[in-house]
Amino acid sequence: MLTLMALSVAAVQASPDLAAASPMPGWLHTASDLATLLGYLIVLGTLGAALGFWLCRPRLLALANPILLARELEVRREAERRALASEARAREAEARMAAFLGHLPDALFVLRVGARGALRVEVVNPSFERIFGIPAARVAEAPAEALLPAALAGPVVARWRQVAITGALAEEEMTAELAAGPRVLQTVLVPMRGPDGQVERLLGSVRDITATRRLQQGLVQSARLATVGTICAGLAHEASQPLNAASLWLRRACAAAEDVPDALRAPIARAAQVVESQLHRAGDLIARIRALAGEDAREAACFDAALPVAAALRIAATRYAAEGITLALQGAEAPLPVHGSAPRLEQAVLQLLSNARDAVLERRRTDPLAPARIDVALRHEAGTQMGRIAIEVRDSGTGVADALAGAIFDPFFTTKDPGCGTGLGLSLAAGVARAMGGGIETWNLPGGGACFRMDLAAIPPAGCSAEPHAA
Repeated sequence: MLTLMALSVAAVQASPDLAAASPMPGWLHTASDLATLLGYLIVLGTLGAALGFWLCRPRLLALANPILLARELEVRREAERRALASEARAREAEARMAAFLGHLPDALFVLRVGARGALRVEVVNPSFERIFGIPAARVAEAPAEALLPAALAGPVVARWRQVAITGALAEEEMTAELAAGPRVLQTVLVPMRGPDGQVERLLGSVRDITATRRLQQGLVQSARLATVGTICAGLAHEASQPLNAASLWLRRACAAAEDVPDALRAPIARAAQVVESQLHRAGDLIARIRALAGEDAREAACFDAALPVAAALRIAATRYAAEGITLALQGAEAPLPVHGSAPRLEQAVLQLLSNARDAVLERRRTDPLAPARIDVALRHEAGTQMGRIAIEVRDSGTGVADALAGAIFDPFFTTKDPGCGTGLGLSLAAGVARAMGGGIETWNLPGGGACFRMDLAAIPPAGCSAEPHAA
């Protein structure tokens, strides 16, 4: 800048000489005018260059230092690496959570709360599909009623809407009829609030506690029967002694009657037959009491559960057909290995069939056009390591009153008229089921009638007998 100004001053000073050596246009009167004009032009050019430099000075000063630029680039690259690593960790955590939810045995579902309390399904986990047998694609964005059987959907969803309104955690236990039979389900519903504090979603979990409830009922029943079993054992022992003595003296009386006249022999023989039949009936009752007390001399073994069940149906089929009752068996294709007493299992199934027959005939007395059918189903169900063997007897009878469901398997409990039942049939079947590692339960069917289900422990098939047992 200073150099340009010095050159301008020199040009102005030298302007007389330039004016003398050069011709001038008419509008320039003297050489000094020309020199002055050139000086002004040089000064103006110098000032313009200085002004341009001053205006560009911020941009020139803003140019980055190469060292600082490299350092800033390295910082940015490190930040990108950290962001990618954080994103990878987030994806890994999300995958772990998805795997956890996918393998969780409890059924999970999320409901979105809409206008006027409308609840719609957002997502369900695989366990929900397994427990309820409903594909996730079918319930996605469907109303909450699609999650439950029709019989439960109305009242249960109404309680869920109340949870969305109050925002309080809710827990309830319900019994649902699913494809695998009746199941006891424990449901927990947790409200999820949004930034405004309002309930936006409901997170629900469903746990199948059927096995737990069966175990609890079995423990209560076992404790209840412990005292009864002791009494039955003593009663059977004491009652067998006079029965044995009566049978012995009856045989002696029959032998002594051989010498009486023919006119008296026939009445004595008929009386002896009546007494003998009653002694046999009392002996059968004592045998049942002993079985109820657990006193069974027959050894337990491994066998196919389908064999005694089929044998029981063959025994009952002829008699029931004469009464117009249809018997049907739906058996499993593969063997159903269990451990216990095959004859006792056959007796237990006969007791269930007899109970079903009585229910069918009782309904027919009030409704002659009612169906008369008994269906028996055998199947292997997964659950524990080896699974369970289920024997179901379904009838078209009158069903079981709710007030009697808790006592129907108790010893000496019967709803039949006096002299028509001992009250030991169903308790005997329950004892056989418990002795084979299972239990028994009953429920009413939607179309009428009842279902009695024996649940037995399955075992490995190796060593099981494939031959029918001796009846």
